[in-house]
Amino acid sequence: MNQSEWKDRDIEDLVRKLPHIKDDRSSQSIHARMERQKKKNQLSFKRFTPAVATLAAIFILFLLAPAVLNQFSEQSMEKSESGMADTSGSTEEKIEISTKMKEPEVSDKEEKAAVAENGLEEQESLTVAEDLEEPKERLSLYEEDLNGKEFYSFGLVSLDAVPIPVSIVDEQTDEDWLSRHEQLAEKLPETDWGLEDYLPLDGEFSLDRNKVVFTLDADHSYSGSSAVEYAFYHSLQYSFQHKGIEEVVLKNPDGTVPQFSSTGEFSKVDLNEEGHTAYYLYSPNGRDRFLVPDNINRGGIKESLEAMKNAETGLFQSVIPKDINFSVTEGDQWVTISFLNELDLDTFDEQTALELIEGILLTSRSSGFKQARFDNIKQESWNGFDFNEPIKTPISPNKKSLVN
Repeated sequence: MNQSEWKDRDIEDLVRKLPHIKDDRSSQSIHARMERQKKKNQLSFKRFTPAVATLAAIFILFLLAPAVLNQFSEQSMEKSESGMADTSGSTEEKIEISTKMKEPEVSDKEEKAAVAENGLEEQESLTVAEDLEEPKERLSLYEEDLNGKEFYSFGLVSLDAVPIPVSIVDEQTDEDWLSRHEQLAEKLPETDWGLEDYLPLDGEFSLDRNKVVFTLDADHSYSGSSAVEYAFYHSLQYSFQHKGIEEVVLKNPDGTVPQFSSTGEFSKVDLNEEGHTAYYLYSPNGRDRFLVPDNINRGGIKESLEAMKNAETGLFQSVIPKDINFSVTEGDQWVTISFLNELDLDTFDEQTALELIEGILLTSRSSGFKQARFDNIKQESWNGFDFNEPIKTPISPNKKSLVN
């Protein structure tokens, strides 16, 4: 219509004539429908987003592709040029790597087995060598300790008036051995060993063929009690044994025979080495340890070895541990000590085991045996001793060193 002629009344009439619209849905159903529609819209958006992103990425790559390809080409050319410069080095490295990869590999187990086998062989070799080599330190002086050197014996005395034999190995000199003996006597660190400062003795020594003559000073202090005179006697005895000397002759400055309060006339000291005496352990201070004879003539080797089991004085200790029993067989060349039960030296500390073996050897030497054989010891060799053969007995006990 070009020109409206509708009046308000007419419009109202027309509206009344329209059909009535009625909605029977509840508010809950309408709300649920709206929620479902909302979720559908969100899902549709999520599905659509990856597609959009993919298209965007393709578009960006399409735009950047020419620049990336150009840069990659330039870098490849640079690497190619630098690679040509050190082709020889890289080739050698590749060959080396390739060679290593082709070398047959030894498994860990095979390698460990080989190492273990080699180690065992070396260990066995070392063990045999260690067992048979000479020990770093024995308690007594043996012939093999000399090796072209000279030895000197001394009779030291403890504060308990116990005489103690000590041996010193020294280089050979042009001096006569008696003069050298007196020089060394002045150097002995007796107090450091827990002993009395006893040597050198008050007097003058001289040599008369196979005898040593000792002229005492007029004011000597070796008389006054039986203990003092006992220590003096054995100090002389221990000092000149093992040198082929028969005896030590004593005299006063006027040539007369000395008189002692307990002993009476004291004219000489017998150096007979077959005293059939037993050896024991003595410690003057609880730290230093010495093997000493009791100077009691037992009459034979069996009696001497049997006496070793029990010390008759509180100053000495037996070197034979309890529950160790043995039998003794005398031969023409050596004495045999057979342990009734197998003796395992490793069950003792080294000091105790050494004192046991060397105490028996020294006691055997005291009865004139230059060799002794041990039976039923678990170890075939130990600390330089070969128990498969007779062992040479020591020359003298208590080997000591002098620090220059």
